[in-house]
Amino acid sequence: MQSRVTGRALPVLGGALCLDFVNTIDPRLEPPREDFLPTFEALIDWSVFVGAAGPAKAAALAAGAGRDPGQAARVHGRAIEFREALFELLRPPRRIGQPSAALAVVNQELRQALAGAELTPAASSYRLGSRPSTDLSRVLWPMARSAAELLTSAEINRVRECDGRGCGWLFRDTSKAGRRRWCSMAICGNRAKARRHREGAMPSFPVQRSAGPSMTEREAHVCGDGGSPAAGRERTRHV
Repeated sequence: MQSRVTGRALPVLGGALCLDFVNTIDPRLEPPREDFLPTFEALIDWSVFVGAAGPAKAAALAAGAGRDPGQAARVHGRAIEFREALFELLRPPRRIGQPSAALAVVNQELRQALAGAELTPAASSYRLGSRPSTDLSRVLWPMARSAAELLTSAEINRVRECDGRGCGWLFRDTSKAGRRRWCSMAICGNRAKARRHREGAMPSFPVQRSAGPSMTEREAHVCGDGGSPAAGRERTRHV
């Protein structure tokens, strides 16, 4: 799946399907923000891109949306609400134990996903899949099951928010030390290093003092702001 702005592929860095779903705004916390799910059709494309839907399911969803665009628009609206609710629940620090509007939204989608779930034979065991359905909201079922698995496991304590300026992407920290800071060292990590280098290389300006009689009247002033490293802010994101 590619950015409509840069043409580059959307990175898949979350480490869990529900986290990758949350990370479909790029960057999340600062403009310019690009939403990779602007339509129901884009939601189908993203599901194929991350492996949550195969070609047959995608074709069936697209055909259903063509027959009932009103239902497709409603499901798309639910998808965006679901995504933002997941961000609120998964973003550290988590306020566990208190009912919230976000939890209610996630539970609504989870109930539908579980109602549509069934076991199907796999190579040597079984896998949890989805029964045949014409409900367009089935596009959300894999993300709902992924969220339930993550929120009810010890892995929830490994979910981090990227330290990159404005990024806001969430990821599962699988590092041994548990101190990963960036969604990607190659992206936000390197940008932070480059920013520190630029700020360290900024020229210093001489202190200028007035000629007044007292020390309090001879305050030092920095001539200019030295140029903001955020001036002409680049599009600080992954794509």
